[in-house]
Amino acid sequence: MTDPRSRAVGDSPPATAFHLLFVCTGNICRSAAAERLARRRLEELLGDAASAVQVRSAGTRGVVGAAVHPDSAAAVCALGGDVEGFTARRLRPRMITEADLVLTMTREHRQAVLALEPRALSRTFTLREAADLVRLAGSQAPDGDPRSLVGRMAAARRLRTGGAEDDIDDPIAGPPEAHARAVADIAECLDPVLDRVLRSPRGRVPR
Repeated sequence: MTDPRSRAVGDSPPATAFHLLFVCTGNICRSAAAERLARRRLEELLGDAASAVQVRSAGTRGVVGAAVHPDSAAAVCALGGDVEGFTARRLRPRMITEADLVLTMTREHRQAVLALEPRALSRTFTLREAADLVRLAGSQAPDGDPRSLVGRMAAARRLRTGGAEDDIDDPIAGPPEAHARAVADIAECLDPVLDRVLRSPRGRVPR
């Protein structure tokens, strides 16, 4: 049986060609924002082929069934995202196993992911770490398979030192401005990751 994770994202790919998972604590602010902003950005980058990328999010202590926090929702919508129909989920091991790339909001979330699934180390990064590593890993994978670039990101870890600056602050108890800052930080980090890892393997971004 062919492993679905071995298929490349292309112009006419299978519906579940690549699985992207975002993780935070409650899944109502940071990871929820990342999920919805990623979906919008992928539509810009891939056009109809964006349906080949399954984008999900979950929380280590997810507020199951909750909508996006109103202040985070406002910040997402201000950047062109859509939070309609979102419901928070609790992180489960199977979600990690199925993911080709796991992006967490903090180092603590990364540790929580690896506690549930240690074998996910080579495909689990904080979002800020990933934004750095895609630059260190070079251009798109020559074989057109985004998974090979994720592997190069893991290999590039030795070229940088992580720290507190890899964390995106939790805005949950803060004013609307804290939510806006967190969402802006997420959007800034998402662009290089999605552009390098999941853009068209032919090197052209669909318009």
